Amino acid sequence: MSVHSDKNILFIGFMGSGKSQIGRAVSKKTGKLFLDSDLILESRENRKILDIFKSDGESYFRNLEVEFGEQIKSSISNSVISLGGGFPTAVSNLKELGFVIYLDIDFDIMLSEISKYPDELEKRPLLQDLKRAREIYESRKEIYLSQSNLRLEVIPTNLNKTVSEIVNSISKRV
Repeated sequence: MSVHSDKNILFIGFMGSGKSQIGRAVSKKTGKLFLDSDLILESRENRKILDIFKSDGESYFRNLEVEFGEQIKSSISNSVISLGGGFPTAVSNLKELGFVIYLDIDFDIMLSEISKYPDELEKRPLLQDLKRAREIYESRKEIYLSQSNLRLEVIPTNLNKTVSEIVNSISKRV
């Protein structure tokens, strides 16, 4: 199956791993539609994720992710989809939804990258307590690994090089 198949390409990983940025670039290179689960859920709820967490809690948000996972399975194909960091903890059948790429980033590098953009840091509810965020990061690593078809270590360098590596990997495996 080539990159031009109708199979979805899903990006998972901890927040700040580059899922949206890399996903957009892979979408552009492959001609597939790009979707970002967090932006879709914010649009559906007409409020930011931080506000959803504050008013309705994390479990409510995870239920929204489960619903979106069902939508992907039933009616979305030929797309590149960036999934929120906690999505794989809520939806356990990601490989049924497409080819799953785990963007693995070191916690401290991720924090350094996100810290360059104060707005990004503020809008991420799980980063408000860094000790707890590190615990969540560690607890999700095995989940990400088990849910993925391909793991790539992310080191913020040349985006084009990373995207080319991904597209080459996908063309050989998908």
